[in-house]
Amino acid sequence: MTESYEERRIAPRADLENTLFIKSITSSQVAGFSNDLKTCNTINVSAHGLQVTLDFEVLVESEIALWINHETGDERILISGIVRWTSKTPNENKYLIGIELDESCVDDMTQWMDTPPSAY
Repeated sequence: MTESYEERRIAPRADLENTLFIKSITSSQVAGFSNDLKTCNTINVSAHGLQVTLDFEVLVESEIALWINHETGDERILISGIVRWTSKTPNENKYLIGIELDESCVDDMTQWMDTPPSAY
């Protein structure tokens, strides 16, 4: 039997709604990303993962890199991880995805959660 996502979590989640800018998405079937500015909206976050909504579908196991802007506007944080699951929402052609972040992002995510950034 497979372990549920809730049981696999190693850090508590916090509800945090914000807009992040997508730098790139790479998978075995899709490489790179168009020059169009793409965003995603966070639903909840932890030091090790994110749950976000997108206006387009991505494949499970895709690598994704995201920019977070701090409120001061002076600093951006680049985080990256792997899409672990995806689900189409019942409305508005949106997709809910779960991202497991790279271990190197933990300190930056902890800082971001302690000082929520602004997307603008």
